[in-house]
Amino acid sequence: MNAEHFVAWRGVDPERVEGAAIVFDGNALRARGSSVGREYALTYVLETGERWITRRLQVRVEGDGWWRALDLRRAAAGRWSAHPTGQGAPHLPPAGLAEPSVLRDALDCDLALCPLTNTPPILRYDLVTAARAGRPATVDLRMAWVSVPDLAVHVSLQRYTANGPAPADGAFTDFASEDFAAVLRVDRVGLVEHYPGVAYRLHA
Repeated sequence: MNAEHFVAWRGVDPERVEGAAIVFDGNALRARGSSVGREYALTYVLETGERWITRRLQVRVEGDGWWRALDLRRAAAGRWSAHPTGQGAPHLPPAGLAEPSVLRDALDCDLALCPLTNTPPILRYDLVTAARAGRPATVDLRMAWVSVPDLAVHVSLQRYTANGPAPADGAFTDFASEDFAAVLRVDRVGLVEHYPGVAYRLHA
């Protein structure tokens, strides 16, 4: 897969608008995105290595009189590290990763409220093809979940399940994490079209 995409989403809770420029290169990607809401603005850069495995996520959040940034990395050997910086925001919990060992075996980051970070695991396990073929496919994952706007890193156990074809060569994928569940609709390249309760795609 070698292609460039520019996509935009409308977030519903909290209300926001997000855009991302994504470059697919074989089985890796690089993306640069931003999200603007009422309380803060967020920018990010996501890089994956082969098999869509997270290599680096850089995030910056700016609010009224404060800012925070996070540099989250996964080394080739599998160890995660996080370097937070910032100024102000005494009302927010601490940023960063308290205990890297909890992310052992994690291959992906998941930036809260960001539909793009659902794409790498969907592509790695070829869930679009499985869903369109009606073939059962379920994967259980340990993720490095980054909450916003505080930019704290947590372990998150998530499950993705192929759940049938969607219009325009897309697919439906079930998503579950703890007590949250949703049915994602993705396009033919695995980018989210609709994430109920989180965001939906804007089209020109």
